[in-house]
Amino acid sequence: MWLLDTHAGSFLHVDRPREHRYAILSHVWRTQGEQSFQDLRALQAEAGKTRMRLKGRLLKLKSRDESSDAGVVLSKASDKIRGCCALARSYGYRWVWIDSCCVDKTSSTELSEAINSMYEYYAAADVCFAFLDDVEDDHDPRLKDSKFRRSRWFTRGWTLQELIAPAVVVFFSKEWRLLGTKESLAELVEEITGIERGVLKHEKSLDSVSVARRMSWASRRQTTREEDRAYSLMGIFGVNMSTIYGEGMNAFIRLQEEILKHVPDQSIFAWGPTLLEDEVLYQNVGPHTVSDDSRYWQSRNLFAWSPDAFINSAGVRSITVEAFEKRVGIPFVIPEYTVTSYGMRSRFPLIPIHHGSEKTTFLAVLACEDFAGRLIALLLYPQKETSGRFFVGHYVGRPQATPYAYFRTVSISSCKGAELLQSVEMQDVCVPYRQSPMANRTPNFMVSPPLFRTPCEVVVPGWNMSKLGQEGFAITMEQGSEDHLVLHVSDTTSSSSCLLVLRTAEETIQVHVGKCLCLGSFLSASVVGSGFSGLTPTGSMSSESTLGALDAKSLSSLGKKRRTAVGPTFQNLPPRCPTGHVATWEGGSKEFVYGLRRVRLTFNAWLTRSDVYSLSIDLDMIVGPVSE
Repeated sequence: MWLLDTHAGSFLHVDRPREHRYAILSHVWRTQGEQSFQDLRALQAEAGKTRMRLKGRLLKLKSRDESSDAGVVLSKASDKIRGCCALARSYGYRWVWIDSCCVDKTSSTELSEAINSMYEYYAAADVCFAFLDDVEDDHDPRLKDSKFRRSRWFTRGWTLQELIAPAVVVFFSKEWRLLGTKESLAELVEEITGIERGVLKHEKSLDSVSVARRMSWASRRQTTREEDRAYSLMGIFGVNMSTIYGEGMNAFIRLQEEILKHVPDQSIFAWGPTLLEDEVLYQNVGPHTVSDDSRYWQSRNLFAWSPDAFINSAGVRSITVEAFEKRVGIPFVIPEYTVTSYGMRSRFPLIPIHHGSEKTTFLAVLACEDFAGRLIALLLYPQKETSGRFFVGHYVGRPQATPYAYFRTVSISSCKGAELLQSVEMQDVCVPYRQSPMANRTPNFMVSPPLFRTPCEVVVPGWNMSKLGQEGFAITMEQGSEDHLVLHVSDTTSSSSCLLVLRTAEETIQVHVGKCLCLGSFLSASVVGSGFSGLTPTGSMSSESTLGALDAKSLSSLGKKRRTAVGPTFQNLPPRCPTGHVATWEGGSKEFVYGLRRVRLTFNAWLTRSDVYSLSIDLDMIVGPVSE
């Protein structure tokens, strides 16, 4: 741990923070960044070089106190570091710790150690200065619409442990003016954060608060890195784990695994939609299952995907073993959780709920209760063709009839609980505890058939470009992105203004794509050609119906005109409505004929977006060369 000297601006490395008296800063990092450990090291090195040059010139500086260099190092530090050091000096502290500049983040080892020890750093500090740089000096924090209530400091993930861990927290405004302390503002801070005053004042042990409630404190907080939503909670639950930036939401899964190993509290499973009126459950539970509904992939597993899942779990309390045995009526078996490739295996007291389905829904009773003192149970639905394997969650009710909704947990009322608990028994269950990384997490609901409406983007695939290039055509675009051959079609793009041009030395083909001139927002396309290269210079394309009208004599006549040199001519003929609408084409494909040249345009829907279409262009000849 590096401590910053508030006088000299130098660093001191310590191994046992509790053996040193220091102040600590809690703040929200600025969007433009903060001065780092390396930045202060550079300032210290520069000050050292300056001091050596002066000593070489003036021998009288040999006896000079090094603390005079504080004006050199700290004067070039950021206003936040200068303000914090000045405040610490005024409180009588020589040392201060600031997370932005007292951790060498270029060292993954030191960074991981600091993150795992962060809670201890704040707990060991004499005082924590909470710097709220978005709060003015001249206002009362207790006002209903005060900036103190709306400060970003109360919305960030890391500041949660920075509020709880220190015994003394002093709040300061953007001008470093005193706003109050954690103790004097405890009632207000409880109202803002949901953390009870006993925990804030260290009158109540953090371990006595259920896992679900502690998670709810973090449900409305955000971090810049997704992984930090998990890493910032390690101290709140007293666990440690390696930091792996880049793992994304898997960090929160690993955090829950560590909590389950060290904290005997089943409220970690009590998150998500809860059915409070359990009478509705017994009357309306049906055969409808969520097991194949990918929209609920986040809820059907044991572990939550983020602290956000616990937003409604603030009232969940864990209960003792003795209280659980008394209420359930069977001996409490200390649960052991075994992770397998199929899910997490453990033993739960199960209550069967029979209904019209071939399968039986179960309630897995947890050793926790809701705000009204009712036992909480997981709603388990059997997986297909398996024994002892379940998904969490079930639909209650029937489609198109109220009530009909998906619930993950149930609060068991006391009047119904006595009846249900007569059939309770301990059983082994296996439940998925995390989502498979191969599963479709965000299903795409594509319109079939595609609507082909504007505004949209039309993409020409790279393989199609290569094929046209091999046939001798150069490809250019107007009103598009030539780097990626993307045509941008807006509601104001006419059917003749967005062009894709295929050109050789003797032939030019234009593909027009845009919005039809009619009142509807329909994507339309047409083709216009010019040139000779063995083709009849008619000046414009015709539809495939014209192709069908050509007989052998006509084709022969066309072939005899091959050697007639004709300059390039174009006839701007926008497609007729609605025949030019791509939506009217069979399979999104249509064939155009220009002399002996045949051009087929094929539009397809993009796989991941409903407003993007791909366009493939196929060229061929109607007949081969005809001799005179």
